[in-house]
Amino acid sequence: MSMTSRSGRLRLLAAGLTCAAVLTGCGGGDDGDERSASGSKKSAASSEPAKQPDLASGLLPADAFGPDAVVAAVSPEELERGAGLAEQFSDVQITPESCAGAVEGTQPDLADFDDIAAVSATVGTTVTVEMLTRGGPVEGAIDELASAVERCPQAQISSPEIGDATVTFEELPVADLGDGSAALRYTTVVALPDGTQASVPVLLGAVQDGDRLIIMTTLSADPSGAGAALDPAAFASLLEQAYETQADALD
Repeated sequence: MSMTSRSGRLRLLAAGLTCAAVLTGCGGGDDGDERSASGSKKSAASSEPAKQPDLASGLLPADAFGPDAVVAAVSPEELERGAGLAEQFSDVQITPESCAGAVEGTQPDLADFDDIAAVSATVGTTVTVEMLTRGGPVEGAIDELASAVERCPQAQISSPEIGDATVTFEELPVADLGDGSAALRYTTVVALPDGTQASVPVLLGAVQDGDRLIIMTTLSADPSGAGAALDPAAFASLLEQAYETQADALD
């Protein structure tokens, strides 16, 4: 396996550890995609008492990500494919055991949600993905994320695809939003065959608002694995803006 390929697999693992579904947003979709996309898990024959607003209307507008951002919608099908990519790492060994539970508790199952919409924004080698869900198992999701650092400040990971890696988790301050909010930073470091290290920093945040869940992640997508500096304060501000945007559009 080439160094670039291994680094790419590392990024898949790093993003998949906490939110496998949003990973595909790094691809940005096809050039011809519309600005917003959403999909419902409900049947067309569903007898909801009243039509709800289009979930994608609650996503951040393109200009929220900055003037240099390349913004694209991420379809539910792309999100499903991203979840499928994460299954390639089913043989990953995580220690200590408490960390395995923390990791699993922060991975949403897309099939459990009624409606999903997502968007990605790329600036240089930094990718931000916002996913908005409606319906499904939102209760307890924020508590799982908020307690992840306490249960697992550092994890050791072993996989035939990436070798051995260390993941360090740190809590990030975020405003008290909606029915609960939490954010963390985790950094995956893996030794490469040439003796250097690849470092993949990721910021992850989530907010619950009634039956809706906002999940946002920002990661360095530098193919060299060198990692880009991520701004936690800017991330927290963007997460707050995402909460306000969906509340204004959907309530």
